[in-house]
Amino acid sequence: MSAERTYDFIPCADTDPWIESTAASAEVRHFARESLRWQAQEIIDEVLRGTSPGEELARARLRRCVAQNPGKPERALLQQLMLNRDPRGESTQ
Repeated sequence: MSAERTYDFIPCADTDPWIESTAASAEVRHFARESLRWQAQEIIDEVLRGTSPGEELARARLRRCVAQNPGKPERALLQQLMLNRDPRGESTQ
């Protein structure tokens, strides 16, 4: 599943044939979303367990993203990654 198809604020011109096909049942799509959510939560947990003082700003930003996206770790992680791409560290939303 592509992030562009999951999040409205990311422009996407092409379709994802795997998700759009009839071969991908609702059960498969649900499993894919839950798998993505679980993996994102694992990444978030690992980053927040860090103790390096040099990474505190990234952890603080990630905590803010998690707070802004309760129950949606995949959105929080995507938002954090987008913030890291912005040289000013500001949200593009």
